[in-house]
Amino acid sequence: MTLSVTVANSGNRLGTDVVQIYATLPGAAAAEPRRLVAFRKVTLAPGADQRVTFTVPADDLTVWNSGTWTLVPGLYTFATGRDSRTMTAQRTVTVK
Repeated sequence: MTLSVTVANSGNRLGTDVVQIYATLPGAAAAEPRRLVAFRKVTLAPGADQRVTFTVPADDLTVWNSGTWTLVPGLYTFATGRDSRTMTAQRTVTVK
C-alpha cells in the first residue's frame, strides 16, 4: 500500500520533524489500538512544503492467528501525526 502526505513548515525557521504513519486494524484482528507502520524525518525551509510518500507492505498489517500470519479483511484506518496521540489526517480503506 502506498500513502502520501504533504508536510509544511509554517514557521519562520528551518524545521525538522518526524512524520509517522499509524494503522488501526479491523476489530476482528484483535490487535493493538494503533500500530506504527512507517516514519520519515523531514527537514523543510521556512514556508516550504513537501509531498512525502510511504510504502507499507501488507506483511506489516498482519496478525498472528492460529499459527500463521494473517491479513484480516475489513476496515483499516491510516493516520499521520508527529506522535501516536496527535493525529493530523486519516483515511480508511477496505481490505478484502
